[in-house]
Amino acid sequence: MNSQYLNSYLSENASRGIGKGLTVQSYLASRLQGKAKQYSQGYIKSLKRSCERTGAVQGPSFGGSTAYYPSTLNA
Repeated sequence: MNSQYLNSYLSENASRGIGKGLTVQSYLASRLQGKAKQYSQGYIKSLKRSCERTGAVQGPSFGGSTAYYPSTLNA
């Protein structure tokens, strides 16, 4: 089962473009609220695994770290 944030995360990074995407951590920091923030590490691991499982490609993020992009983009 994939992360509930997978499609919106990859879509967000696709619209931003390679080199301007968000890291998994940055993306979730802006989405998680309330009690979910206490479990952020679990959400991060789940989203990363989902990205890898679906064939998303790694590329540079806006800040120079690693972001995931849909495989349809050329990273």
